[in-house]
Amino acid sequence: MTTLDKTIPYYPVLMELTELPEKMEYRLAEGYRVIPFDARYSQDWVRLHVALGQLANFAQGMQYFKETFLSQPEKVKKQMLLVVDENGRLAGTSSVWEGEHFGHTRMRVHWVGVDEHHQRKGIAKALMIETIRFYASMQVTEPLYLTTQTNSYVAIAMYLRLGFTPYKKAMPVNFQADPKTFEKDTALAWKLIMDKIAEIA
Repeated sequence: MTTLDKTIPYYPVLMELTELPEKMEYRLAEGYRVIPFDARYSQDWVRLHVALGQLANFAQGMQYFKETFLSQPEKVKKQMLLVVDENGRLAGTSSVWEGEHFGHTRMRVHWVGVDEHHQRKGIAKALMIETIRFYASMQVTEPLYLTTQTNSYVAIAMYLRLGFTPYKKAMPVNFQADPKTFEKDTALAWKLIMDKIAEIA
């Protein structure tokens, strides 16, 4: 969402949305709008996530994007959301996508990001609320989840406000962490996150 804060230790964490938020309202700054995915924005999508530090480089990002999303054109049109400005420039992205961290398919929030030149305009909240709305329309039984990291505490503060809660149960079978230290590392991670959120509140 925002550029990662790499000055603090990295720990991966998970969050779940066990109950839908009571209020799903947002206000975008004038000129911005939420649209379904359009393939014309593929390269801009990759550039945005490279700039945010979420992808290593453009070439690897394009390969990933083609394999993961462009290979399923009908699905990506339904399950990926974009925000564009009044000139049609890409400002933010989000999607609801299949995740396998728990050993079976569950729906996850995936690739949320807002261009640093378009931040503080309500884009991240709009994307998350529309993402949650789409998930709710799917009428699946298991909670929506997301993976994130300590370095993304600014985004995590918003996820908490929208009703996502820290996952502190047994380590999911396909989560990339050390099972021997998962419980301890998760506790340390959430203390660090909450301390950083308190600093910026």
